[in-house]
Amino acid sequence: MALMGLLPPDAAKILSGTMSFNGKTIDMTRERIPASMRGGDMAMIFQEPMTSLNPAFRIGDQIAEAVQQHKGCTRAEGRARALEMLRRVGLPSPEKRIGAYPHQFSGGMRQRVMIAMALLCEPDLLIADEPTTAIDVTIQAQILDLLKELQREKGTAIIMITHSMGVIANICHRVQVMYAGKIAEEADAGPLFADPRHPYTVGLLESIPRLDEHK
Repeated sequence: MALMGLLPPDAAKILSGTMSFNGKTIDMTRERIPASMRGGDMAMIFQEPMTSLNPAFRIGDQIAEAVQQHKGCTRAEGRARALEMLRRVGLPSPEKRIGAYPHQFSGGMRQRVMIAMALLCEPDLLIADEPTTAIDVTIQAQILDLLKELQREKGTAIIMITHSMGVIANICHRVQVMYAGKIAEEADAGPLFADPRHPYTVGLLESIPRLDEHK
């Protein structure tokens, strides 16, 4: 599935095929995903937040803008919802930091801002590209629980792009293992971990350090 409109404009040169979403089929060779769908019906958590956050605007305004545009909230309502979501993703002192600029945050804090922005509109589809990069394991677990809660309560479909086998085991139902840009193996998470069939998948699992083995 290619996602033109969630990627930089020059990426359109290499996209092809069609995608179906909520009953609408989009020809990726001729049209972009409508702006009304991006950020509302579908959202993406990018791996590098500084390429997605505008350095000239306060993070509270950037987060609230999405819910104002897609949910019709007032500015005050958008700010209140942004503040609540910042609390849920574990941002320290959100009441003070909601008025700060992206450069005033650490990498992990900016990542949590991106996650808050993506989750605020409760999208039908969430694409998460290494969403827990630069985040400590305690906050990582909190964010994964938040993603699972969103999936359970709202029926959100989540595409998780990650190299972390622990994250995959925690949150994923169906797994596709990519090798050289192609799908090398596809299976439900349980069988994949219990009985991997492709040598690359076997190598990935064997590369995970284990405390119960001595070598």
